[in-house]
Amino acid sequence: MNLGGNIRARRSSLGLTLDALSRRVGVSRAMLSDIERGAKNPTVKVASQIAEGLGCTVSQLLGEPASGSPTLVRRDERRVLVDPRSGVERHLLSPAFQRRGIEVLWYVIPPGRGTGAFPPHRLGVEEHITVVQGRLECRFGSDEAGLAAGDSLFFPADVEHDFHNPGPEPCHYFLIIDSSRAGAAPSPNESSAQVAGRPRTRSTTSSARPR
Repeated sequence: MNLGGNIRARRSSLGLTLDALSRRVGVSRAMLSDIERGAKNPTVKVASQIAEGLGCTVSQLLGEPASGSPTLVRRDERRVLVDPRSGVERHLLSPAFQRRGIEVLWYVIPPGRGTGAFPPHRLGVEEHITVVQGRLECRFGSDEAGLAAGDSLFFPADVEHDFHNPGPEPCHYFLIIDSSRAGAAPSPNESSAQVAGRPRTRSTTSSARPR
């Protein structure tokens, strides 16, 4: 994995200077330079900011090849990004689906830690979460939802969003990012978040409530 080199190559292909990318993504020029040279590893949040600014996904920056044929990924062959500050782990599970705009990810958040705020994705991008172990607090735009093991959440991801583990054990969850309709407005019945298949409204209980 050559994250820094891939960021530099993507930036150069877009004709962006370090200063221009810095202004676009809200990350200092010095930090970007250190990341490109491999002197520092970005947090999950910063990696997401850079990817959004470069018009790609974090998985693409990690160098995972897209494939239209069956692809077997062994556990020890996954592309993994570990946040140097929080210890949050981001595992890419689905190299075969990237051409279709689908990423299947496995996240592990240590107790009391969080991802930090992810920038809004493009209009039409959706995220689907299923918690396997532990508890997860999800904030998206002006709303939030608390999930336990077995709970699922869907939300349009064109708003700032972040995830936090409030529990005493690691939180493990699947995250599917669907960018297949990026740039398209969601249909009326898909324009709000849903918890475990139920539409979220502002009168919903504390499992999904306005902040």
